Amino acid sequence: MKEPIEVLVLERQVIKFYDEADYKLDSTDNIKTYSKTFISGDKNILTSQIGIELFEDDNLKSSCLIGSEGGGTGITGNTTMISYGGLVICCSNTVFKLTIPDLILEWKTVADLATCFGIHFLDKDYIVHGELDITRLDKDGKIVWQKGGRDIWTTAEGIDDFAVYDDYILATDWDYNRYKFDFNGKLLEEYKVEPRKEKLETKKWWKLW
Repeated sequence: MKEPIEVLVLERQVIKFYDEADYKLDSTDNIKTYSKTFISGDKNILTSQIGIELFEDDNLKSSCLIGSEGGGTGITGNTTMISYGGLVICCSNTVFKLTIPDLILEWKTVADLATCFGIHFLDKDYIVHGELDITRLDKDGKIVWQKGGRDIWTTAEGIDDFAVYDDYILATDWDYNRYKFDFNGKLLEEYKVEPRKEKLETKKWWKLW
């Protein structure tokens, strides 16, 4: 039996996530099956596939498989959230929005050419921390603005490289250039920082709206 890599407990539902990197779309030999499949990009070169099951009162209500091309991702950190009554999830270079409880696709948006590391709330919209771009999406998944840096948006340590504050965003690139953006994507400040070696406290990976 395949074990979930993450479980999200809501008021009425339980959502289970599965790493389906080896799932074959045209095969009958997969360990699990899903009632719906939502793909972003070429189905023959998918780098990440995530299985999702939603239960109500311990009964399977709905299921789906999502997949996308780009850099590989999993269910970690800030890759998943509950928002506007649905499930928002990063998978490789794409952000998917699924309804709850039926797991029907509302929208999908390629938010980065490479990988979406995480997604955060920003007013009534979202901000996506990508490998190549920082992207603001509105609640319907439309791109409001995108910003690149001098290098990729992460550091060798992978800590303290992206944060959303009350009225600005801080992002750090591979060369430790730190950028301060306002919520309209305007660059307010840029400066060098030293690498952070200590581990930061892990934040909760989901939040209810």
